[in-house]
Amino acid sequence: MKRTLLLAGAVFGLLTACQDSDCSPTSDCIDPAKIRRDAICTADYNPVCGCDGKTYSNACAAESAGVKSYAQGGCATKPN
Repeated sequence: MKRTLLLAGAVFGLLTACQDSDCSPTSDCIDPAKIRRDAICTADYNPVCGCDGKTYSNACAAESAGVKSYAQGGCATKPN
């Protein structure tokens, strides 16, 4: 129970501490005007690493998510 309350408090703190999009670390990486939820991309897996630190299945998927820049290959994952 104590652990659940701590986790809930931490999540609440994170949500309330950063309410505007400018304090997001990815605010300079994603262009909301370029987000295309209706984009049709191929299902080929040719991963790219977006400037937001996410791996996208291909360049089309990254571009339709509004990612401004990306590099070939998947993003390295951090060990837990």
